[in-house]
Amino acid sequence: MAAPRTTTFAALQAPNFCVYWFGLVFYVLGHRAEYVTFAWITWEVSQDPLALGYLGLAQGVPLVVFQLFGGVLADRTDRLRLLLVTQILTALALTLAFGLAVSGLLRVGPLALAALSSAFRAFDEPTRLALVPDLVDRERLPNAIALGSIPWQAGRIIGPSVTGILIALFGGTVGFAVAAASSYVALALYSRIRVTRETPTGDGYHVFRQLVEGLHYVGRDFVFASLIGLALFNSLFGMSYVSLLPVYADWYFKASSSGYGLLNAAHGAGALVGTFTLATIAHRIRRRGAALLIEAVGVGLALMVFSGASAMWLALVALLLVGLFNTFYLTQINMILQEQVPNHLRGRVLSIFALCWNLLPLGGLVGGVLAAAVDARFAVLLGGGMVAVTALLLLTSGRLRAIR
Repeated sequence: MAAPRTTTFAALQAPNFCVYWFGLVFYVLGHRAEYVTFAWITWEVSQDPLALGYLGLAQGVPLVVFQLFGGVLADRTDRLRLLLVTQILTALALTLAFGLAVSGLLRVGPLALAALSSAFRAFDEPTRLALVPDLVDRERLPNAIALGSIPWQAGRIIGPSVTGILIALFGGTVGFAVAAASSYVALALYSRIRVTRETPTGDGYHVFRQLVEGLHYVGRDFVFASLIGLALFNSLFGMSYVSLLPVYADWYFKASSSGYGLLNAAHGAGALVGTFTLATIAHRIRRRGAALLIEAVGVGLALMVFSGASAMWLALVALLLVGLFNTFYLTQINMILQEQVPNHLRGRVLSIFALCWNLLPLGGLVGGVLAAAVDARFAVLLGGGMVAVTALLLLTSGRLRAIR
């Protein structure tokens, strides 16, 4: 049984996970194309950093409102069926965005459509995370979690860079075309998954009682609360730089949409390298707690370097390191949660975790406000510094350093 743990692609030998993984590739491609397109159209119309913050608000509020309920629903219903429903709704929303873009009507309401798409994703993410242990045996679970990060990071390279080039050539309409088409391909692949599992009944409890139960489970455990809190802090402050990349590309580096794609891709390249590495060595990391906290410090320091970069090459190197460290520590947090959380609570606990790293759009609001009040460089510098200091404080905890 040791081989599956030491093989980089061991989890792909499970047929259900293999189909899910390829579906995830297309889902992420669509998600990245959508995010880049909404951001660029908003910037093109307004030329105002604060408008990017409003976009972050429109994308983040539905996640805050619905994500935790998505986790409850994932614990009460058939997770695969719920995933298919959310994928259908997401694909339809992107089709609508494409249709409005073609007709020239999208410019008057991109925030509303961005909010609608985020509402569907609020139910999708906890369901997707909670489903993974049903697709692969426990021996391969850490490897499956690490491999599950590869589409996200590869999509961060391919999606923004290709979409940025296509937008530069043909306009924002083509970005929504890519997003919608990718979502339909993902739906077709997900429909081929076959999972035999008893459908949860909810134990007769009210939805709100189950929600409180999940929050209480996390809140009473110092380790879980600290790790999820670190992920939350990272999304609200550290990763807020993502929403400011159009400012860096257009104002600081004079590189327009092509530079915007490169900056996005640099983070993704580092994250992709980190994901492949972690998929290979995850079982060899004996003190995951200390390792992930040190990596979080690295994220903050790399962001501080990026904030003041005067040349594109230095910015790309800094973002490469941000992606590398960020993927290492967030994926390890995911592994710890998946391995230690009971199955009947999995959807709710993972919805809290998903909410943390899905609050990036709200972090964009924070970054947009700071950029408008001072400038984008100050916003990124402050965010990186706060992440580094928080991780250093948590590193003083013996209980966190001792996590294996």
